[in-house]
Amino acid sequence: MARAAMRGEGPVLAGLAGSLIRPERDNLVERPWGGDGIRRFKRIPADAGPARRFGEAFEISAFDADPEAGRYPSRVRLGDGSIVGLPGLLEAHGEVLLGEAWLRRHGACFPLLPKTLSVKELLSVQGHPAGHTEVYIIIDAEPGATLRLGFSRDLEAAELERDLVGGIARQDELTHALGSSIDAGALQSVLAPWFADRTAGDAALSPWLERSVTSRARRATVLDLAGELKALYWRVLDSMNAIEVRPGQVIYNATPKRLLSGSGALASAEVHALGNPEGREILALEIRRPGPTFRAWDNVRFPKRAVDVGATIAALNLCATRPEEFMRERVPVPGRGGAFVSVDCEFFRVEHLRPARGRPVAVPGGGPHSLHCLAGTVAVIGDGGRALGRLEQGESALVPVGVGDYRVEVADAAEAAAPADVVRVTLPER
Repeated sequence: MARAAMRGEGPVLAGLAGSLIRPERDNLVERPWGGDGIRRFKRIPADAGPARRFGEAFEISAFDADPEAGRYPSRVRLGDGSIVGLPGLLEAHGEVLLGEAWLRRHGACFPLLPKTLSVKELLSVQGHPAGHTEVYIIIDAEPGATLRLGFSRDLEAAELERDLVGGIARQDELTHALGSSIDAGALQSVLAPWFADRTAGDAALSPWLERSVTSRARRATVLDLAGELKALYWRVLDSMNAIEVRPGQVIYNATPKRLLSGSGALASAEVHALGNPEGREILALEIRRPGPTFRAWDNVRFPKRAVDVGATIAALNLCATRPEEFMRERVPVPGRGGAFVSVDCEFFRVEHLRPARGRPVAVPGGGPHSLHCLAGTVAVIGDGGRALGRLEQGESALVPVGVGDYRVEVADAAEAAAPADVVRVTLPER
């Protein structure tokens, strides 16, 4: 069927154009900050051997112009078990699956990059270019979990750049002082919890240092450099808002409108470092456009990853923000029971569909869009009762242009008592 789909054979292509296109749900990516929440959420069995740290699942990835999306393209399993790449499928049959108007605006691609994130450790301090905002829908979070978002006070670009560049230099000096015999992974396992514990002093590192560094003078140098880096680690974190997260929250990471008023500038994602020093895991659906991520500071991670301090600072708003400016409520959509909207901006619209037993949620036809099932199992039913497909927790789908009006309902009586939660993401048609 994969070859027939790519050739555009009538029955196969018609079937794809008139139903949900469901990518494989295991498009997982290992990250050093990842946890095990994605596997649990998607009900993917663990591999034998050492636990793997999956930080991201690319839900719908069909935008080859973006290096990250191109590296992890979505795959679609057809009825006979054969696999077809979603980017190639859209490129070959964009007019049928996406429509002419979409092709004129966006090309033969899906210009969003929704991901499920499992964040167990701190991510880097980062930002994105103008026009690239992000939504985080919190699926689950350990009690007390936080993330850093937006500066909590006004900062000067030159001072921030001097601090971060100096910190990176100190990290290099620390690595040199320890010598080449120290494994970077082992070093991370020792220093990361020490940095994260604000109260831990030099004594907590002394036993490890005495085993690893024979020279007393070098041990003193290492302790001095580590102390400097720890102070900067917390100074950077404390310069950002610490937002406590809980399941069900919707957080829109975008420059507050009050800071853009009259400027004509596009909103961008504010500075952020997802995760927290305490290692309290967060599971979230992230909605954003494909595009570059600028990394300014990596919280003294070993081995050191590439950063671009200047480019990141140039992309950031350095004015103070408040946590409440990023929080969004679900507002009922008039005339569509069970449908709510949380974010409706110039880049995308995020709806939340909450069907219940005997109460399906109506969805109007329109352009291609994505669906993401966060809880329960739902059936998607088209005009005349035609079944378009099912979505289980942890699955996503691309809805082609030709599907038309449909409804989302709880899948069957056995699961009717369980809550269902589906996120629908559309792009502006203007």
